[in-house]
Amino acid sequence: MWWASARDAHPRLRELLDEGERARADRLRKPAARALHLTAHALARTVTAAQLGVSTDELTLTAVCKQCGGPHGKPQPPRPLRLSWSHSGERVVVALTLGTDIGVDVERIAPCEQETADRVLAPPERAALAALPSAERPAGFVRYWTRKEALLKSTGDGLAVAPELLHVTAPAAAPRLLSWSGPDRPWLPLHLYDLDAGPGHLAALATVGAPVRPTRHDGSALLAALHTPTDLLAGPVDPILPTAERPLAS
Repeated sequence: MWWASARDAHPRLRELLDEGERARADRLRKPAARALHLTAHALARTVTAAQLGVSTDELTLTAVCKQCGGPHGKPQPPRPLRLSWSHSGERVVVALTLGTDIGVDVERIAPCEQETADRVLAPPERAALAALPSAERPAGFVRYWTRKEALLKSTGDGLAVAPELLHVTAPAAAPRLLSWSGPDRPWLPLHLYDLDAGPGHLAALATVGAPVRPTRHDGSALLAALHTPTDLLAGPVDPILPTAERPLAS
């Protein structure tokens, strides 16, 4: 996983995006949203292209909807590399695996409307959230949400599957999917991990089939190197990891 920040956004990163990504960035009215979009997409394209040994110009990410087969949904590079990314608040995370479908989600901790909790949480989750001290409920809800979002992104379903159909462990418990109601549950086992997203944020990672060994890398340094003159760098910054450190399924 590569972690970065909205503060890493730089005009030169726009050159790394494809035409569609640049067009979507231009439609975002809020500067903070544009910064997150630029950082996330530039980082995702940079580390993915490096793992494949191609330039960002040569990288093609395709999306095929799991539900209808249309050209939308979770963007993916050529197999066997699998990709997921997320951004919220100040944080950006990009996750890569080889041969294992993956989903990652990061969210800023913020108060949640009761109506939202009622709509996306399973009944036991709503009861557990209500039992928390009021000061702990915003983080408790975000913990639930990031786990569910990561799971649904890993399977490629996204919000086409109602989040309340998934029942995950309570916020303070080890992350695990307890049940998935309805006909869309995957046959392969799902593995769930809580991540350290830094102050004010929570994050989760999920994989389908095989467990993984999450490793953390500095996406901020990588993006800074892309627009820093070579003679000012202390040493080379290479997004292609040594074989022993690449994000392999364990």
